[in-house]
Amino acid sequence: MSLICLFVSIPAQTINVNSFELPNGLKVILSPSNDMQTAVVCVYNMNGARNDPADSRGIFYLYQYLMFDGNENLESYDHVLLINKIGGTVSGRVSYDNSVFYEVLPASEINLALWLESERLKSLRLEDENIDYHKAQVFNRIRLYESNLEFKAQTWINDKIFAGSPYAYPIYGDLNKIRNLSDDRIRENYRKFQNLSNILLIIAGKFDINELKAGINKFFQNIPPGKKSQEVVANASNQHSVYAVKNWMIPGLKNNFAFIGIKAPGKTSYNFVYFDFLRYYLTDPRISRLEYILNKVNKLNIEIEGTCTDYFEVNALTIQLSSPKRINLEKAKYILGQEFSALTAKPIGNTEIKAIRTLMEIDLNKGAYDLEERCLRIGEFYHMFGELNFLDMQLRRLRKITSYDVLESAKKYFNKDNQVLLNVYGE
Repeated sequence: MSLICLFVSIPAQTINVNSFELPNGLKVILSPSNDMQTAVVCVYNMNGARNDPADSRGIFYLYQYLMFDGNENLESYDHVLLINKIGGTVSGRVSYDNSVFYEVLPASEINLALWLESERLKSLRLEDENIDYHKAQVFNRIRLYESNLEFKAQTWINDKIFAGSPYAYPIYGDLNKIRNLSDDRIRENYRKFQNLSNILLIIAGKFDINELKAGINKFFQNIPPGKKSQEVVANASNQHSVYAVKNWMIPGLKNNFAFIGIKAPGKTSYNFVYFDFLRYYLTDPRISRLEYILNKVNKLNIEIEGTCTDYFEVNALTIQLSSPKRINLEKAKYILGQEFSALTAKPIGNTEIKAIRTLMEIDLNKGAYDLEERCLRIGEFYHMFGELNFLDMQLRRLRKITSYDVLESAKKYFNKDNQVLLNVYGE
């Protein structure tokens, strides 16, 4: 497997990040890039689905739809239409560890995004009609997802790997409970969700610092301060081994599947970067060791897909193998087991270490210079470690990776007790 083409010289990189705080407790983080004509305004909420109340899981997932449903000065989806009208885009999502909402727009229109974000922080529309509509929409949407084979397989894997942690529950919670949950409870809990003590306002791209600060003061300083919640959130630190095997027989299925789930370190773990190296090595389509060994060497014609969760405390790498020929799939699983054993017994060669490390660095720099991705990474890094300069710290760790680090990570995470296997066969 040739990796020589990946050897490129990458100079040391950095991005400028600084911060200040408003009197009401809102922390503002700025990352200027004046060599472009674009800006991103991001509201990063340090609450996610893992912060759902135990008796009403799914509330925060519901908020990602209500956030676009208007407020006292805007009708439903006016927020999106106003940004789209000037050539910008709007997006938002609730994850387990955080919630992120942002606008990408021409730098000259940055005050519009500031006003829109302040409006929904102050007066989001949470009327019964709006809440009931989105509860029904979430119910119907997830019901469609649950009929998908890959979705069901990943749900089973996550249930086994994340048992005992907040990640074990579906991000959308219990559909029947959410559909029947009191609208008053949803309104009451929103006050905790939008608490300013849990929010970062992150702005990246081109801006005039004096004009920007004037806009921030104008739109955000009169929002009432919040009080940080003292609620304890369950963690994933004491999880047990997860080994499990399951066979599903599906009538009429033409492609046979094997889903191998591997419990992986969370992003707060020092082992995360070493395990991520192994993920690149095995499954990244640009350099995939599995593609090489299964299909080029053994001619098995296996479709390979690797996916990894993106959580703070613990993760799951899922390797999906598929083939119409069951015998080829069984051979592929055997070879994969051999590859796991080899990774725990012998270090990867220095040539491959350097090549993969370079590819990871390229991707890290590309993400840092994409403004949306930069805002997310700044917010997550501050959320996890209280540090602003995520790129410098991650590059330093990445450049120090050795074959010994990778070997030790493989020993820790590629043992059988750390895996679950789901076989999906046609009848």
